Amino acid sequence: MRGKLRRLLADSQQTGIFRIDEGNDPADILAGAEALGWAAFRVAGGEVQDKSAFLNRSASAMRFPAYFGQNWDAFEEIVNDPDAMPEAQGYLLLLDDFAAFARSQPGEWATARAILADAAERWQTQGRGFVVLLRKAGRSAPDVAWV
Repeated sequence: MRGKLRRLLADSQQTGIFRIDEGNDPADILAGAEALGWAAFRVAGGEVQDKSAFLNRSASAMRFPAYFGQNWDAFEEIVNDPDAMPEAQGYLLLLDDFAAFARSQPGEWATARAILADAAERWQTQGRGFVVLLRKAGRSAPDVAWV
């Protein structure tokens, strides 16, 4: 894991959505985050074409409970629920290659980003980190800071 990213995750209360260079190795990012005590998840966006696929892939990657309702309200509830998430210093969600989804489903992408941004704020109030990394984001997140 590269220096800036390591420094970001060294703070177990760090939250937010950030862009990372595509040269970052996903396996290295996940292993580095887990070594720091974070629960780390990767969703491969190249296979995500719509809301349903986003929710399915996210639920699988983040090991959501079986009762997950496959809708935005249920997604929001679970990413904010300490009982539904594993015990960890913080949570890292690597969204990898989501440019096609963002381009074809801009409204759904905006909803997903808003839910994740709100979750980051909520986790911060609970003293835990919640970081979303966008790798290969293309032009889908021009307003998101780089790490």
